[in-house]
Amino acid sequence: MAARNSFEVLTELLPPWPGSGLAVDWAAVEEAWGLEFPSDYKNLITHYGDVLFGEYLEVIPPSTVTPATCDEPGAPRGGMGFITADTRDTWADTEPTGIDAEPEELVTWGAAISADLFCWLTRGEPSKWPVLVYSRGDDAWTQHDFGMTEFLVRVLTAQPGVETMEGTMLWGDRNPSYLNSAERRRAQGK
Repeated sequence: MAARNSFEVLTELLPPWPGSGLAVDWAAVEEAWGLEFPSDYKNLITHYGDVLFGEYLEVIPPSTVTPATCDEPGAPRGGMGFITADTRDTWADTEPTGIDAEPEELVTWGAAISADLFCWLTRGEPSKWPVLVYSRGDDAWTQHDFGMTEFLVRVLTAQPGVETMEGTMLWGDRNPSYLNSAERRRAQGK
């Protein structure tokens, strides 16, 4: 029997709600960003959308607005481009030690209510991009040498390798709430 990939494990832990995914023009997004996004991220967006896990960590959907274009007139505030620009500024300002990366190599895929940032170090094959976490409270960066969905599964199941998340609401929570923005608006009666 073949080993299950981390996205399959995530869908077993948290089955996606019917219709909760987002349709994304991946060709346009990847052309704008000049890179190919990891397949686990594409699967997560396609099945879950802009999901908020445990009222703590939101996975940010992609758009054609990039850090290079997020300050142009009419560009929407927020979103992956804007938050990635902020992440890159934070990287440059904090001068992390022990992680060899340039700000331009970071792309943010998630943000927490605590203002922590979750991003990829975009080197090599997208399926092998490590996750970098910026803990705003500690003003520290940590590198996790596995992909986004494996990171999420390890946090939800309290596995070794993601102890930096131990004090968060998601640590070991095998049954967190998870809603996309449309479901959150509906629940709030908006």
